Amino acid sequence: RPPRPLPHAPSRPLRRPLPITASPTITASLLAYTFNQDATCLAIGTDRGYQIFTCEPWASAHSCSEGGVGVVELLHSSSLVALVGAGTRPGESTRRLVMLNTRTNTSICELNFSSSVLRVRMNASRLLVVLETRTHIFELSSMKLLHTLETAPNRLGLADMCVAVGRCHAVLPAAAPGQILFFDALQLHALSTLHARKSALAALAISPCGSRVAFAPG
Repeated sequence: RPPRPLPHAPSRPLRRPLPITASPTITASLLAYTFNQDATCLAIGTDRGYQIFTCEPWASAHSCSEGGVGVVELLHSSSLVALVGAGTRPGESTRRLVMLNTRTNTSICELNFSSSVLRVRMNASRLLVVLETRTHIFELSSMKLLHTLETAPNRLGLADMCVAVGRCHAVLPAAAPGQILFFDALQLHALSTLHARKSALAALAISPCGSRVAFAPG
């Protein structure tokens, strides 16, 4: 069955953890944050767990404090969330991706990778898992690996994917530094390569409809 919507209702790892106050006596370090695809929900990952908020009205929709979370990604306003451990405690592997149903608090599947997962992007059809030198494309409904792309060193985990129905365009670093690969993640073929800068990129995003790309040089 499709994931159940949260009540009332992109992941970006941080370079340096930011302290946030979880209660008057407990302080947690913010490790990652992301909005869902239409910016109606916000998720944060900390060294203590993760929390999901609805934006209007602002309210906590779900929280869990069972271990640090370094990468978090939402799928619209559903109960499906992707989590990667912070690696600060035993069992919190940065190489393991967990797909979780927040309504039942049960794991749907777990995937292990050869190196740390730096970012995860989702839409209704595809899941991108970004490692430092490659990006894996999965079919979301079955979690079947469909394609792997080799990239230039991507320490920031840059990648993005549009959410338009019937279109599944993604952008990520190409094999050469400073180049951007414009990729059809639905049909699994390259659309074009954009020559951005000779140096590595510092930021990369695609518009919701997949027609515009924004980037910043390093």
